[in-house]
Formats: sequence, structure tokens, C-alpha cells
Amino acid sequence: MLLFIGCEDEPETFSLPVVQSLEITNITTTSATCSGVVISDGGAQVTARGVCWDTSPQPTTSLLTKTFDGPDTGMFVSELTNLLPNQQYYLRAYGTNAIGTAYGEALSFSTNPYSSIVYKPDGRTVKLGDPFPIALDLTEDGLVDFTVFMELTANTKGDRLYAGINPIGPNLIKSGPSIEENYLSMGLLIAENFNSTIDDQLEPNQQWTGNHGALIIRNTSTLGNVSYEGSWAAQKQIVGIQNHVHGSIHFGWLQLTFDKETEIVTLIDYAYDSIAGQSIKAGAIAN
Repeated sequence: MLLFIGCEDEPETFSLPVVQSLEITNITTTSATCSGVVISDGGAQVTARGVCWDTSPQPTTSLLTKTFDGPDTGMFVSELTNLLPNQQYYLRAYGTNAIGTAYGEALSFSTNPYSSIVYKPDGRTVKLGDPFPIALDLTEDGLVDFTVFMELTANTKGDRLYAGINPIGPNLIKSGPSIEENYLSMGLLIAENFNSTIDDQLEPNQQWTGNHGALIIRNTSTLGNVSYEGSWAAQKQIVGIQNHVHGSIHFGWLQLTFDKETEIVTLIDYAYDSIAGQSIKAGAIAN
């Protein structure tokens, strides 16, 4: 008699994926970025991964507020959009396979409060000989509000290079007193201390003016001696502005720098408060 002894294959077992929620970055008033990782597929192919979020703890994929960041294991990055300002949110990374959906640990964050400050990085430059000045349309309504210019004058004593700002229409800029001997009687523009308040209040020998104002004046004598006037001679500085829109005043600032070597003026960035009459801090990009 022959005996046949065999062994049966053990049935293959599967489990839920192993998921980890990582970090939340790039938080704004209405968006954020979150990363996660599916460490293991549990023996079955991962068909979906991403994050889900809600204003209540322990969000799940039954919500509409979730991302799909492809199948498979590994790290992924999710972009959360259409969030509410100044709101606390909870999120979890998830991974789904044939067994079900697994979640990483819950993380929480709060979006930034609504800001009435409109901030814009710029970076445009102007130098002597350029065909056009920098034209700044602050509110992007198709109308130029300020120009940044370079102008050279000369006489028997030497030449003077002016780098300045020209408010257009009803717009104003903060300046010192007019100086008659300067081109167009330009006064020297006031450099604001960082985080100082820009409003309708003025210190002695300051004025809000619609006339041309000088950031810096480079004087070169006939003997070749060079000297500078103005607060922008050494470093980047901020100047206060008033933008007049339909009779309303919006306070703002422009940050500029002057390079002595290249004699190039750069408009670094600018901001204004969208609420009429509200003061703004020099250099503030949000409130």
C-alpha cells in the first residue's frame, strides 16, 4: 500500500495598508500643503492615496474634502484648497486597497486670518538711458499710479543723477520739503522705519505730496568728486504712499534699493491696504 502525504498551501492573507501622515506646510488663508506616505500595501495593491480633512476630528474618505494622489506606496504631497480663513482643520493621510482604507495619525492646523493687505513682490529695475520708467499700477485697474525714474542734469559745476518716484494723478508720496535748487524742486523722500505706522500723521518737515520726489541724488563735480543725498544711498528702504481710488485713500508702501556700482534702482516689492483710510505698517505683507 502506498501512502501519499502532501501539504496544502496556506491561504494568502492580506491586511490594510500602513499609512503615516507627515507634515503640513505652506499654510495661507485658503490653502495648505500636506505630505504623507504609504509605508506598506498590506499585500494588496494600493488603489488610492491622499489626505482627507474636515473641521471635525478624525475625517474620513467619505467626505468630499479629500485628495487623490495616485495609487501605489511611497511618499506623496497633497494640495488642500478652498479652505476658509482663520479656521482650524483636521486631516489624515489615507491609503486604500482591496481590504479597505487605513489612515495615518490625525494632524491639525489653522489657516491664516483674512488680510486686507494686498502684497506684491516685484523686482523690476530702471537705470539711466532706459526708454521708460517703472510704471506701477498698484490696484491693477489699468491706470498707472506711480512711476520710478532716473534723470540726469548737468551744469558748470558737474552733473546730478536723480533716482525718484513720480505720483500720478491724485496719488501721493511721503517726502521732505521741496528743495528749489533740485530738478523739479524735488524733496528727498522719507525712509520709513520697518514696522512703523503709515497713515495721515506727519512728523515735522514731512509732507504728503503729488510732486516728484528723490530717493537719491548722486552729485559728481567737474573734478570727479562724488557725493550722495537721500536715504537710499546705503541700503534698501521703504517709502510711504497714498493711493487714491474713487475718492478713497489707501495707505501703502514701496520698497526700493539703489546700487551705487551699477546705478540701478530696483522696485523690490510693495503693498497697500484694501480698506480705505486704514493705516499700514511699513513692510507689512499681512495683518
